[in-house]
Amino acid sequence: MDNNISMFGEYKFYEDGKEIYCSKNLLTKFGKRYLTQYLAGQSNTNLKDIALGVGSTAATVNDTQLGFEFYKSPVSMSSIDIQTSSTTGVSTYGVVYKTTVPVDVAGIINEVGLFPAVSLSSTDYASNSISTFEDNQSWTDSTGAYATTTTSPFPKIGTYYLSIGALTSQSKEYFYNFNIDVSGYSALDSLTLAYYQSDTNLDYIFVRMYDSNNRYYEIRYPGDSSTGYKVKSLTLNNLYSSGFGSGTPDQTSIVKISCGVKAKASGATAVLFDGMRINDEDSFRTDYGMISRSVLANPITKSLGKQMVIEYRIGLIF
Repeated sequence: MDNNISMFGEYKFYEDGKEIYCSKNLLTKFGKRYLTQYLAGQSNTNLKDIALGVGSTAATVNDTQLGFEFYKSPVSMSSIDIQTSSTTGVSTYGVVYKTTVPVDVAGIINEVGLFPAVSLSSTDYASNSISTFEDNQSWTDSTGAYATTTTSPFPKIGTYYLSIGALTSQSKEYFYNFNIDVSGYSALDSLTLAYYQSDTNLDYIFVRMYDSNNRYYEIRYPGDSSTGYKVKSLTLNNLYSSGFGSGTPDQTSIVKISCGVKAKASGATAVLFDGMRINDEDSFRTDYGMISRSVLANPITKSLGKQMVIEYRIGLIF
């Protein structure tokens, strides 16, 4: 065996035709499996997606998805890139995947990943975005009043946070009409929130899933002793069996979702909501897991009104 053979992968980001950032990747064990199957002619798809996220946990070989995905873009072009150094004679044999993130997408890119362009789930209950909290008129309280939005501090998903505040020892809840069938999601699947905790008076955040006005499931995310941006995930066991809900909702007929906050006795609280996702954790097909993930050392801002081109290069050096 030639011990000088090595594999590498990297993501490159371009704006206005200029490279603005380059980040090395970690090839997951599912990615290695996918590449092996591809070379053996056993891959079911040649199509790819590049996904962007706000998660910041370190990449591992066991990763199956991003920490919190906020946009996925199909690869529009793939090409072969072969280069040989004139000084060393070493050749690099690579494949380049390219996608364009459109002008109407905005966010702060903390992580990026490459996926086969198929659902990770072997059922209809795949990972899905529930809300990016951009439209405050979709969220109303019990009186019909709209929730407020803010742009400070700068959100990571889109251009606005949804702000929900509660007075000392009280709670506040806003409702969103959203139809979803959760009957196919197991207790091992998860619900993930991305939000900014403004103070240390937060007792907990709650999310409720209603099938009617008085029957709902409830899941709670405890407040932290520190402020700042958070991405938290809880398994749906905490939703279905928490004991905080009301009645026995019909999992096939969830018609609205609410988000709320509960303040401690120490003072009023405010939480800025940025994104909410439901994640299929237990039934994805291992041959369709995430191929590559990179967590950026310095996050990139994708501005509204500007295109961004992303390339993923994977290659062998001989």
